[in-house]
Amino acid sequence: MSDPNPSSERYARQMLVPEIGNEGQARLAAARVLCIGAGGLGCASLPYLAGAGVGHLTIVDHDRVERSNLQRQVLFGESSLGRAKADAAAERLADLNPDITIEAMATRLDAGNIEALFCRHDLIIDGSDNYATKFLCGDGAVKFGRPLVYASATGMEAMIGVFDAARGPCLRCLFPEPPTGWVPNCAEAGVLGPLVGMAGCIQAAEAVKWLVGGTLEALVGRVWWIDARDMGSRQLEVRKRPDCAVCGIAPARITLHPAQAMVSEIDPAHARELEGAAFIDVREPDEFAQGHITGAVNVPLSKLNADPETELPPARCHVVYCRTGPRALSAVQALAQRYGEVRCLRGGILAWDRPLAAGPGADDGTGRPRPAASRDP
Repeated sequence: MSDPNPSSERYARQMLVPEIGNEGQARLAAARVLCIGAGGLGCASLPYLAGAGVGHLTIVDHDRVERSNLQRQVLFGESSLGRAKADAAAERLADLNPDITIEAMATRLDAGNIEALFCRHDLIIDGSDNYATKFLCGDGAVKFGRPLVYASATGMEAMIGVFDAARGPCLRCLFPEPPTGWVPNCAEAGVLGPLVGMAGCIQAAEAVKWLVGGTLEALVGRVWWIDARDMGSRQLEVRKRPDCAVCGIAPARITLHPAQAMVSEIDPAHARELEGAAFIDVREPDEFAQGHITGAVNVPLSKLNADPETELPPARCHVVYCRTGPRALSAVQALAQRYGEVRCLRGGILAWDRPLAAGPGADDGTGRPRPAASRDP
């Protein structure tokens, strides 16, 4: 349980801030915050929320710690490799502040658990790293009436904002639809670790301001854009859209469709570099027999349509392909409802088979390129 004593030595410096004081500290102690994702953003925001004395923190993340995470996910170290991120983060935060309640959930946010999670928390931190989860968070925040502290960071750019449909616009007022086609994530486009940390720290500050209230003004109706190339920044005004398909209708009418947002493409060059990926060939068996990506598993689209519960091999990411793309896109629509990251190989096997420069992993002896044996994006 949280320490309700406003004279606690732990929070003494924070309570000296006039806008916080004893009353603000008591509000923080009574607050419940849900953080979706314990990656770069979550690893930056969570320590400051715990240190600030937020009474209950819930961490939701299905992923496990990999060495490539350590460049920016500062709650983890070599001893954390292979552990569930939610559990490893909770353990570190409990050491940072044993007076608060920390709940770790090594699972994925989805349409089945979002209501129960959102409704028992006062505020949501979006620390996710994909558009599917971000739009699910945005839509769910409106449907269940919760403020959402949003952030994203890729390459050298970051964006942070607070969305609350009761006081301003929602995420879809800014982005009416998720992007289509191939959208690179951190593993593909790279990201500057300190920039992710900056964005997560701003999220924590906005959450504290929101929970304390009073004269503190959160980034509602504004998005703070940062370019780390020259440390330029600007705030963009976001207006509530009367015709918004989410906050422009009654909350009861909002339908959550995460699977639709999960459909994304990946080009062959990036697919070859994916760590822990399984390749799924959805062509018919006779097509598969004529040639396929080395190591691919044949799961025909006709079989998926006949039996939607068809199991795929376990993998961190599933890359689905056909000859040129359309069948794979249809398969991704169905599979994304049951699996995590499911990507459609852009251009299909025809694009994969285009000549590559000679080098490691360029040819497996059958004339078909294969993924390199060692990958660490």
